[in-house]
Amino acid sequence: MSETAPLTADGRRPAPEAGAGRRVVLSTHQLTKDFKGLRAVDHLDLSVCEGDVFGFLGPNGAGKTTTIRMILGLIYPTEGYAQILDHRVPDQRLDALRHVGGFVDVPAFYNSMSARRNLRMLGRMSGEVSEARIDEVLDMVGLSERGDSRVGSYSHGMRQRLGIAQALIHRPALVILDEPTSGLDPQGMKDVRELVRELGRQGTTVFLSSHLLHEVEQVCNRAVIMNKGRIVVQGPVSELRPARMWVKVLTGDQPRAAEVLRRLLGPGDVTDGGEYLRVAAGDGLVPEMVRRLVAAGIDVRAVVPAVEQGLEDFFLELTGDSAEASQETERPHDPSEATP
Repeated sequence: MSETAPLTADGRRPAPEAGAGRRVVLSTHQLTKDFKGLRAVDHLDLSVCEGDVFGFLGPNGAGKTTTIRMILGLIYPTEGYAQILDHRVPDQRLDALRHVGGFVDVPAFYNSMSARRNLRMLGRMSGEVSEARIDEVLDMVGLSERGDSRVGSYSHGMRQRLGIAQALIHRPALVILDEPTSGLDPQGMKDVRELVRELGRQGTTVFLSSHLLHEVEQVCNRAVIMNKGRIVVQGPVSELRPARMWVKVLTGDQPRAAEVLRRLLGPGDVTDGGEYLRVAAGDGLVPEMVRRLVAAGIDVRAVVPAVEQGLEDFFLELTGDSAEASQETERPHDPSEATP
């Protein structure tokens, strides 16, 4: 394994340039998928390097799950191919999948069996699995004390963690996780995110599909944002920022404050965010905003950064009509398209 960079202060690994002396674990080459006139994935090119926790981000319906199914050889591409290490998919699917762990949509288990027995049986489908390794992965995902419990008694979050344990059991070169926090309560989401973050600290290469920008920002070092089957931006997560930064403004007279700020900044830069006004203004403009409001006799009660909203706006800038896209769904798996 190649040498990995030291961790940053927040426990994440920094994002070196793709291919800068690092082995490419996963790549796609003009990967395309059409479904009866609908282009779900459009000439996709991406590279995931060894040690990346790589975010695959986009609104629902962007083509993420279709892409993952092609990477795993579950459906044939219309054009192009994926490559895992030195093996092309779909041509060398079986050789490629020996280096991959993960799940699409939700992990599937036998509810009447214990977690340990599930890992033993499912793991042996791909090779021998020692009891020591089963103990190790259960400990990694925080299920050691429940390893002998029936999976049917597990919460949704525990099943997600068990799915990650199964993905790790053969020490794959690449772990693919498709929306691993989907349907979880806040504590379950936090647990899974911390687990993915820990995999990154250990140098495991992870391909994480999500529609949650904040999730990708917390755990990934590199990412692409995809919309309507195409990549619209990619690079280090630290550089995925909106063109404009937003602040939240609270005053004693919000309607008048909005008028003053719109005259200063423009109509599209001030919106009603409920209790606060949301204003597109970097640090350099904040003092002038405050001066204008005070000069107009308006009490300024708070001006605070709107980091979450800024990241969301960046996502909307890149993906266009996100409301429409979020109502679309991934094309369901067509059995007639499956690889034999």
